Amino acid sequence: MKRILYIQPYASQVGGVDTVLLQLVEGLDKSKYKAYVLLPGPSPYVAKYEEAGAKVLFGKLAVFGKPTDAAYYFRNMFRLFATVRTVIRIIREYRIDIVHSHKMELMGGNIAARLLRVPAVQTVHELPRRPLMAYRLVGFLNHLFNDKVVVLCERSKIMFKWGASFSHKLTKIYNGIDFSGGSSELPVKGLRQELDIPPNVPVVIMVARLSPMKGVEYFIRAADSLRKRGREARFLIVGDVAFDHEKSYKQTLTNMVRQLGLEDTVHFLGLRRDVPQLLRQSDLFVLPSVYDIFPTVILEAMRAGLPVVATDVGGVPEMVRDSTGVLVPAQDHEALAEGIDRALSADCRRMGENGRELAELEFSRDAYVRKTTDIYEELWKSYEKYSTARSV
Repeated sequence: MKRILYIQPYASQVGGVDTVLLQLVEGLDKSKYKAYVLLPGPSPYVAKYEEAGAKVLFGKLAVFGKPTDAAYYFRNMFRLFATVRTVIRIIREYRIDIVHSHKMELMGGNIAARLLRVPAVQTVHELPRRPLMAYRLVGFLNHLFNDKVVVLCERSKIMFKWGASFSHKLTKIYNGIDFSGGSSELPVKGLRQELDIPPNVPVVIMVARLSPMKGVEYFIRAADSLRKRGREARFLIVGDVAFDHEKSYKQTLTNMVRQLGLEDTVHFLGLRRDVPQLLRQSDLFVLPSVYDIFPTVILEAMRAGLPVVATDVGGVPEMVRDSTGVLVPAQDHEALAEGIDRALSADCRRMGENGRELAELEFSRDAYVRKTTDIYEELWKSYEKYSTARSV
């Protein structure tokens, strides 16, 4: 049995990297692979990883992302040595066969793997921002200390281009979701009755963290624009803040709804555990992100048979096609309103069916896990050949 160490540098409270990493851990063939997950501290996902068969470990992890204060990089340089020592100890103690780091700013696990001649993989969950040179520098470190670098979409590849050439270690693997159970098996509760929505009024839903990067204010302003055009619909916002600094943004959103007089049109539902059921009772899914890389919530909506209106950011154009939804520019509530209007005026049922078929074909968990473990197997074979050649 091969032992895989996954490293995730942030203790998430809601979604994010943990969501897609959990899909990978759950989908592993337990007769062939044993998963270990290294986190910086406790989170609600610890129990989920353990339930999926992984052993969860904790340790200090060094990240070199956007600085939060003047001492950020100095602090993480010291933490880097602690991370390398921690991962070396784990590799030896648990006889780890491969180290798979998540987030491009995470450093240390890949260096430890290099020192012990263990294969290293890094999945990049980022898109380039300005200055591009800074991202290319971190990308070069990813290239230097890993055997393979995985990106989620085409737009991330530019961070691994130097001169006229891209990194030869680069590969693209889409995130995926599990279709084995399917949301159709879940019981449906009465959303329309809960919110007093008439049967003939379309339900437009967005599911996202209440964060500026998700562009929730554009969803609210689009709802206002559509109401002024005479388009009757109800707009549902499912989700909440994940960090304390986002609470002021949430207050801004609730104030906006009140100031625009949308209390009967826009509904904040908060965190919900019945999202699949909510999606099944809606007519259209919207994600107005300002910045996003590969939001799997779009795949959840497609699995539920919903057409999608989303902004043209990150890997979203690789998920939303002409036959499954509408793409609009980011940070433009009028364009978003127009996209919603177009989708509601089209054959929503046909669009939704196309989306479900596309998601099952290209974005399943099985495909995601298979392509990832194919990389592991390829690296193990190459390391074995290298070891054999050195011993001759």
